[in-house]
Amino acid sequence: MGRKTAWHGAEEEEQGIDGNAAHRVLHGDVLDAVVARISSLDLLPASCVSKQWRAAALAAARRSPRRGAPWLVLRVHGGRKPVAHAFNPISRNWRSVALPSGGPFAGHDGSAVHVSNFPCSAGGGAGIYALSSTRMALAADLFGTTWRELEPLRSWRTDPVVALVGRRLVVAGGASELLEDDPASVEVWEGGNCGWAASDPMPAAFRWSTAISAAASERRLYAVEKQPPFSASWFDPEAKRWGPTRRLQIPDPTVRHVSVAFACGRLLLATVGGGGGGGGGRLDWRPQTVRLWEVDQETLEVEAEQAAEMPPEMVAALTDEGGWGMRSLGFLSAERFAYLYNPLFMKFFFLCELGEGGDSRWEAVPRPPSADDRPMHSVVFSCSQISESPPTTFSNLHLPILKNI
Repeated sequence: MGRKTAWHGAEEEEQGIDGNAAHRVLHGDVLDAVVARISSLDLLPASCVSKQWRAAALAAARRSPRRGAPWLVLRVHGGRKPVAHAFNPISRNWRSVALPSGGPFAGHDGSAVHVSNFPCSAGGGAGIYALSSTRMALAADLFGTTWRELEPLRSWRTDPVVALVGRRLVVAGGASELLEDDPASVEVWEGGNCGWAASDPMPAAFRWSTAISAAASERRLYAVEKQPPFSASWFDPEAKRWGPTRRLQIPDPTVRHVSVAFACGRLLLATVGGGGGGGGGRLDWRPQTVRLWEVDQETLEVEAEQAAEMPPEMVAALTDEGGWGMRSLGFLSAERFAYLYNPLFMKFFFLCELGEGGDSRWEAVPRPPSADDRPMHSVVFSCSQISESPPTTFSNLHLPILKNI
């Protein structure tokens, strides 16, 4: 299993040749063949090696256009001036923009507004939704400056599981028993004149779960408990029913936190493992491994062979030297790319490009210069592929997801 890393601006490869020597000895068809195998993350740096490499990189891009990595967006709110930071994977830099202070429900009824992200079908990235006691809206752009409001939900909810499955929006759990609602109830947005439709409630294993990770394919919502016992199930919004529930059997017995997402059309489970230092809920618990595993979409069985593994030096950077630990693992994906991070300690974000045969390419992305390592305010993380390359203005950064509903 090959692995390449980009760490603090230095390129390392477990098996390879010296780049300075390579451009002197490779040319013609041999150089073209080498450049054709270079990952999207490495194509731009490769074009800077020499004139010959630049010509080969441009020719490879013309022959087989490659979708680059998705933009990563951090929406910080709770302070006096809400702001969004966006990482452009093409230029490798952050851009920031102030957000409207009114929020998604300017002039709303005064109830608290919860803003969070939600997965989109088959690794299409993550969008943003806003929810109050009476209203719900989806963001039409990466920064959440434009919103599309939906009809009110039938049940008042707090921090539910939300996912866009094909053309259907699913909202599960989080309902209030005080209002005589089933806390595990599920509603499906059918769109048009259909509005919200009731469905089978979440399985009993999720009824009292405090943290659930969700992933969406074109047909199903997949739900997994982020902490032990790692119960998992799937939901079919067309049939409005849940599949079997099982506890994930992860090959690594030291795993304390998990998260799920789709990448390369596969359902992937990201795990954080480590030994000693008490349980994973302790702030002084330090991770030792971060791995990706493929999960069977029918049986929910975890494959025995890992799909990718984060380099050890990057795992160590998920926490600071004082032992600031992890309570969850952030995991966002779009197509063959994924961002992994510690939501409580944002010194670095780690971008993974998944290849064939277990190959993976990892890159460390430093936090935005104006953001704090340890965020004092709420941060909503999202990512999405952008059709324009690169976008010319912030107003061009529209999400494609709302075209589906």
